[in-house]
Amino acid sequence: MYWPPGNEVYRDGSLSIHEVDGDVNREYCQNLCLLAKLFLDHKTLYYDVEPFLFYVLTHSDSSGTHLIGYFSKVSVIVDDCELYGVT
Repeated sequence: MYWPPGNEVYRDGSLSIHEVDGDVNREYCQNLCLLAKLFLDHKTLYYDVEPFLFYVLTHSDSSGTHLIGYFSKVSVIVDDCELYGVT
């Protein structure tokens, strides 16, 4: 894979942000969470990724596309309300 799955929602020069749905690309999002777990002891989310949207920041150059970072937010509709949170 040369870039993250999902839709590219923003690009500025060599920087891109991709929106990745945890329900559609479960394994990719689980791997992102496991990578973050290496640096954050208190990180608890790494298997239940389905209700989250992940925003992945990448940098592209002549050698390929490189992960810079990501954040996730809850995207679940409950009682006609959208719940948002950052994990």
